[in-house]
Amino acid sequence: MAFNAHPRLQTRNGGLTEKAMVRVLVYARRPPAATWVESELQHRVVMVQLGFSVAQVVSALVEDPPPRPQILVADFDDMDAGELLHLQLLREQGWFGRIIALGDVPSTVCESLGIERVLCVPFARDSLRDAISETGAAPQLTTKMPAF
Repeated sequence: MAFNAHPRLQTRNGGLTEKAMVRVLVYARRPPAATWVESELQHRVVMVQLGFSVAQVVSALVEDPPPRPQILVADFDDMDAGELLHLQLLREQGWFGRIIALGDVPSTVCESLGIERVLCVPFARDSLRDAISETGAAPQLTTKMPAF
C-alpha cells in the first residue's frame, strides 16, 4: 500500500491512471467493521480515504479540492443521532456521490441521504466489493438532450 501526499489517502492502483480509479471514503471506527472493510477492499483497485469522524467525512466530501471520493462507505451502527444529522450536510452542500451503508439503517435515513445500498451484519464475503462494482464510478448528473 503506497501513501500519497494527503495524510488520509491510501492508493491501491494496480497500474491504473488516477482518473480511472474509483475513490472511496471509508468511515468505520468499530474494529470488526473496519477490519471487514479493509479485507473487502484489499484486492480491489480503488483509492481509499479514511475518515475518523463524521465532521471529517463531511469536510472531505464537500470542502476538499477535487477530485473527491465518489463513494462513501459508512458504518451507521456506530453513529448517534447528532452524527446522522451532521451527515445530512453532504446532500445539502451538493455532494452527489453514492453511499453504501453498513449496519441497521432506518428507511427514513436511507431516503433522506439517498443511500444506495445497505449491507447488514453479518457481512457477507465480497458483498462490499460487489456493491462498489455495481455502483460504478460516478453518478450521471446531466442528461444529453437531442439536437434539433
